[in-house]
Amino acid sequence: MIRCFSNPRFAPFCMGIIFACLSVTSALAQFGSAGAPKPYEIHDGDRIALVGGTFIEREQQYGYFELALQLSLPETNFSIRNLGWSGDTATGIARARFGNQQEGWSHLTKSLDLVNPTVIFVCYGTNEAFEGEKGLEAFKANYGKLLDELEKRTKRIVMILPLPMENLGEPLPNPEQYNQNVELYSKAISEIAYDRGHSFVNASKAVSGYKPQESGDPAFLTDNGLHLTGYGYWKIAPVMTSRLGLSPKRSLTTANPASELEGDKGVAMPIPYPRSPLADNQNTITYAIHFLNDGEHTLQLDDQPKVTATAKQWAAGVDVPAAPLTDRAEELRQAILRKNQLFFDRYRPQNETYLYLFRKHEQGNNAVEIPQFDPLVEAQDKKIFELKQPLNVKVQLD
Repeated sequence: MIRCFSNPRFAPFCMGIIFACLSVTSALAQFGSAGAPKPYEIHDGDRIALVGGTFIEREQQYGYFELALQLSLPETNFSIRNLGWSGDTATGIARARFGNQQEGWSHLTKSLDLVNPTVIFVCYGTNEAFEGEKGLEAFKANYGKLLDELEKRTKRIVMILPLPMENLGEPLPNPEQYNQNVELYSKAISEIAYDRGHSFVNASKAVSGYKPQESGDPAFLTDNGLHLTGYGYWKIAPVMTSRLGLSPKRSLTTANPASELEGDKGVAMPIPYPRSPLADNQNTITYAIHFLNDGEHTLQLDDQPKVTATAKQWAAGVDVPAAPLTDRAEELRQAILRKNQLFFDRYRPQNETYLYLFRKHEQGNNAVEIPQFDPLVEAQDKKIFELKQPLNVKVQLD
């Protein structure tokens, strides 16, 4: 036992250690350890709204973040609505259309009312970081106001930190100063999240530390240093979900032959997160088997080509053709993209000037048709839930 208080000079020092330990214990209790964060709870019936600027809006074109989230929770029936708006800030200014900042704010709040979310993922700071340190206090005030508004609807909020910019070399500018600003703003956001009791997601190292790993991998995750490509969204999506303690299956493992691989019986297999959209072997998955005797063994899934490997190789994981599973994953992603498009047309119709704004006197009567998108969107939600369920696959192991 350490008897710190036997000498009063050490009392402040010891008290500091005690408070630090209590703080760490509290943080671990809330978020889990650094290596295994406590899974973020999403429940049946949850309605998740994604709110933010360009990073959020462009995600709906690829669907990888929702795909990773849905595959992480195949038994949970929840929906996701993308309310991202390119160029937006925490004040909602980009949503003003032909109006002023207040109009943009009103559009944001009405969009939230349309979704009626139970969980909100919010991502701002990308645009504001260009202002540097001189704009930090204004950003914190604006973000606080936004969170006040979001918290009227739900206390379950996840704050996504802005991503750094990639250095693509000349003639594009060096982003070093901007990235320092991003770190400054990210620190402020994480402190706001802690003060308000919200979770936050920091995936910056997935961008700043990116290096191609396999042949065919692109040199960068963005097309201009700032905006992620489809490959970039594919790469970063499982990183983001892992920060929430949620991870889709990237491979399959079998350890108990008594309950799984017996002859050619069907096995319910989870839908895996897809391989790189640029990979040549997109229709394969890594399959590991840990109970085999020494020697070679052959595995076949449904009518796919057979693969033979040693027991040691199977234990480490072998790539096997699995088109039924990989095709289902892509079918699921396409259902997500279809849902995103339908919802986009619902809350941001192309002819809204005629439907809702200053030319509504011409065609405003057609606005009654816009809510007719709702059942179409909900039908895609149902399809998404069905497609993410484990798939029964016939397994032949010799």
